[in-house]
Amino acid sequence: MTRFTRPDMTQVALLWFVGAVLLVTCVLVPAIAGFSVAPSTTPPPATSKGRVAEVLERRVETSPRGEVRTERLRVDLAGSTVEVARTVQLGATGRLDLEAGDQVLVSRQPGPDGDTYLIVDRVRDMPLIAITVAFAALVLVIGRATGAWSLLGLAASLLIIARFIVPGILSGHSPLLIAEVGAVSIMVTTLYLSHGVSWKTTAALGGTTVALALTALLAVLVITAARITGVASEDAATLQVLSSGHIEAGGLLLGGIIIGTLGVLDDVTVAQSAAVFELRAADPRFGPAELYRRAMNVGRDHIASTVNTLVLAYVGASLPLVMLLAIQGEPLAIQLNREFVAVEVVRTLVASIGLIAAVPVTTALAAFAASRMDPTRRNP
Repeated sequence: MTRFTRPDMTQVALLWFVGAVLLVTCVLVPAIAGFSVAPSTTPPPATSKGRVAEVLERRVETSPRGEVRTERLRVDLAGSTVEVARTVQLGATGRLDLEAGDQVLVSRQPGPDGDTYLIVDRVRDMPLIAITVAFAALVLVIGRATGAWSLLGLAASLLIIARFIVPGILSGHSPLLIAEVGAVSIMVTTLYLSHGVSWKTTAALGGTTVALALTALLAVLVITAARITGVASEDAATLQVLSSGHIEAGGLLLGGIIIGTLGVLDDVTVAQSAAVFELRAADPRFGPAELYRRAMNVGRDHIASTVNTLVLAYVGASLPLVMLLAIQGEPLAIQLNREFVAVEVVRTLVASIGLIAAVPVTTALAAFAASRMDPTRRNP
């Protein structure tokens, strides 16, 4: 694999190529296709950052719902000071307990008797910035030049999501088409930036592309057969209301499956392709069949661990749903037929099938490429 330790023609060519992909995906296509994010018919309230300067009054009262704390706070906003009255249900899950000095988000609600201010959440800038800096620093310290390229690939992925995938779907275009094109753009940029320009990376790219196509096809078939609407979750239903129903809910579900599968596919295909090329370097006598057979021994272990990881990731993200189903006492055979459960099952199994298929496909492509490379070259 090519390591970019100093500027060279390959590095320059790669940067031009990535820049061209980003220019086409994030600028030219949105301009030609007329991507535009239509504002919600219900404009959001004006929200700004503030700081609790003083607790003016606080008392606890007993109500039919239990103990309720009533308080008045003086909050400093940018260029002004406002008074906020609020009530807090003691013992309620997720209640917002505030003291002087706390950074908060304040929403302004216009009304016939003047503006009313509500504290809607805390300001969490610093912890988020700190963990982001720590992540980037760790990648750079341990990964060095390769880590720097991987961060650049991550930035390219986020740019494609923000400038192509999200506005493309919100503009009313097919979520499946947008997700597929966006996924290919992400693959091309991040794989070459993170892992270098080589036949090894190209084989991984080919395996990822085939696996994504299979995942998309299988997802379409299963969602159609199961008659899943895509609006079972609260977020999807809310999006339909805010977008006036012009976003295809089923296509959005398909797009989510594709994007979610892509991240894990990267790891599987690159690792499998690397195993093939290392086997070839270790014993140049190995032909395509022998390379495939030996690499698949590694791939089967990779399949077992990766599928387990994927299932656990989905269960972890849906843990509140799992707990809710557990306390309802409804038979599993009934629960599986409810759309909000069926969606998670389809998402997990379709993505897992795509991952499983990626291993033999990538192994075959890498074995074909590696067997035709000069075995004395360590950086194919």
